[in-house]
Amino acid sequence: MTSFQMGGKPTLVFPRIQGADIAGRVVAVGDGVDESRIGERGLLDFNIYANDRRDINLTPDYYGHGADGGYAEYVALPADQFHHIPNAELADAEVASMGMCSYQTAMHMLTSANIKAGERVLVTGASGGVGTALIQLCRIMGAIPYALSKQDKAAALLELGAEAVLDRSDMDSFVDRVKAETGGKPIDAVMDLVGGEMTDVFIDTMIFDMNARSTYPRLSIAGASGGNISEILWTRIYLYQVQIFGVSHGTREEAEQLMAWIRGGQLKPVLHGAFRLSDLHRAEEYFVNRGSNYLGKIVIVPDSQWEEHGQPWSLESA
Repeated sequence: MTSFQMGGKPTLVFPRIQGADIAGRVVAVGDGVDESRIGERGLLDFNIYANDRRDINLTPDYYGHGADGGYAEYVALPADQFHHIPNAELADAEVASMGMCSYQTAMHMLTSANIKAGERVLVTGASGGVGTALIQLCRIMGAIPYALSKQDKAAALLELGAEAVLDRSDMDSFVDRVKAETGGKPIDAVMDLVGGEMTDVFIDTMIFDMNARSTYPRLSIAGASGGNISEILWTRIYLYQVQIFGVSHGTREEAEQLMAWIRGGQLKPVLHGAFRLSDLHRAEEYFVNRGSNYLGKIVIVPDSQWEEHGQPWSLESA
């Protein structure tokens, strides 16, 4: 398991209950918390913040890593980070699928790159939790998302808001295929969840015609599903003035904006299915070996709540 250190000490120690994206209902409150919140349904801002700053977060730790998380029936959380989601049209499992680990990461990728309305954004790893969040957030911000995924997911990604879907199984002449979709214009920014050998090609989509650009090329990185090592010529980075942003988590301000968009209906759940908490190991195996039909998020539901909140989206027979 990959972890990190802050102040010379690892933040992950065992035993630890994992699970960063947490939705549920308040059953008890601590001192100083309004008792009227009991019964409230909400969604967690999953970060473990080092201070009260709202505009920056320099300590990438979170519930399920530096503190016990949501793979449990009960969990203790800070009241100011558990946000009310009253929307009757959203089932609890759907709320859980909109957890901040994906949505806040996606939001911070876009805000770090200072994405503006009308800009063309390449979203890699588009069918996962962060990717599907990026597509929706681009549309909310007025940007134009181009999705990189397998072609059998194209219809769902187009319905979600992608301008076009580029087939990741065929990376030959990738820049030419991008040009065909953008009318010959370069991508303004890349949201890279893949990494590895593909990153160099992603940069190509931004720099093939610098005269057609009005802003610097931007690369936001928040994943390495394609590999943890990329070979990129530094001359390409500095001569073409490519701005690179490493992204982990997000800020309080971003979390609050996302919660407002969820409550307002601008953000939609992308729920693939559900497993019982007692089937957690099988759920993780399913995710690791996920097939071509996978899109969005899997949620874990405590066994005692299964019939009401998990059964309608059951993957037990998968």
